[in-house]
Amino acid sequence: MDTRRLQYFVTIVDAGTITRAAEMLHLAQPALSQHVASLENEFGHQLLVRSRKGVEPTAAGQAVYRYALDALRLESTVRKELDTDSDTPSGTVMIGLATFSIGSMLMVPILQAIRSRYPRIVIRLVETLTVVHSQAIRMGQLDAALIFDPGPVKGVRFDRVSHDELCLVTPAEMPVPGASAEEVPLSALGPLQFLLPPRSHTLRRLLESAFRQNSMELDVVVELEHMRPLGEAISLGLGVTVLPRPAAEAMFAGGEFAIRRIVEPTIMSSFTVATRDEEPRSPAIIAVTDVLHEFVTMGAAHEGEQP
Repeated sequence: MDTRRLQYFVTIVDAGTITRAAEMLHLAQPALSQHVASLENEFGHQLLVRSRKGVEPTAAGQAVYRYALDALRLESTVRKELDTDSDTPSGTVMIGLATFSIGSMLMVPILQAIRSRYPRIVIRLVETLTVVHSQAIRMGQLDAALIFDPGPVKGVRFDRVSHDELCLVTPAEMPVPGASAEEVPLSALGPLQFLLPPRSHTLRRLLESAFRQNSMELDVVVELEHMRPLGEAISLGLGVTVLPRPAAEAMFAGGEFAIRRIVEPTIMSSFTVATRDEEPRSPAIIAVTDVLHEFVTMGAAHEGEQP
């Protein structure tokens, strides 16, 4: 099979329109459409649905898209490995990063270690996707990810690196009825307004599940894709948040904020290094995954030692 056609197909799906893909590939639109028609004839299925807004892959098209990503990445890896010494891993490794986690704070030292040890590896860091990170790994859009454990996902391996209690983060001067300086019962969270990630995020689902089991309603007033505005938003009284203890202590150290572990019941979250299961991995992916394990385990342990 001509991998060039697979690359064209991936570009069309990612671009959303044949016109935009043709511009990106510097091809004439009729020629690109002909390549798609040839690919559809080869597989015996319609791969794209066309509309005024653009194109979307059919069910068969989604399967071909996943296959194409794997094939193109394998071809790229083989070419790069043939062009370099086996002792010097090279290539591009795509890493997904869950927001509202210790991973956000550890990413710079992780990148520094990878650059120092493996200068021929290029890292592509992704925080937000159109699909959840675990599905992106299964589909071949990511090579590895630092994410919360969402439960079993076919084709994805989750190596737990920490198991952490969830904590409420509020302004230090904010009273929380029923709470002590160190702990807060879940029942006391009912009247609070929260700044949290979207519902697709595992942390959000954990909290919503705990609220439902206790016949409570979670009041989310702002959904955040990134943690960057979180501290300022809490300081201004826009709401409170919930984080695993390592992330809370790393981001909200000092006297400006109060960090209380949630009890009655305690809510735990598992942080993992996720990779595709049972698949040969390139030396670059193996090297990067080892660094992720090293730094996240070390970072979680360090935060856990803080008083």
